[in-house]
Amino acid sequence: MSNLVRSVIHNATVTQVSNDWPVALRLDPIVMRAAELLPLEEVEIVNISTGARSRTYVQPGAAGEVRVFEAARPGDIISIIAFAQLHAGQTLDHRAKIVTLDANNNVITIADATTQY
Repeated sequence: MSNLVRSVIHNATVTQVSNDWPVALRLDPIVMRAAELLPLEEVEIVNISTGARSRTYVQPGAAGEVRVFEAARPGDIISIIAFAQLHAGQTLDHRAKIVTLDANNNVITIADATTQY
């Protein structure tokens, strides 16, 4: 089994930081669909502004929302990464979904990255 990137969301701008339960990333449902993320799916958050990394799960939020749990400050730019465990036969045709957002957390591009080399 290999752990490969399944989807990545680039340039998400943190809109709100929450210190209350649940410890989840709240994300615009349109962005979730673009990245093919499911509610309760584990994701890694990489704070481009600070270099900090954290793991949590994703939940649908409001339109344009990127709310994190104490992993960033409003205005920070983050990347969100989801992984999948695939066996050798699945890796041959694997394509990761790459979603890029604008400053208002709207989807501007959706692309597929390949594992072929």
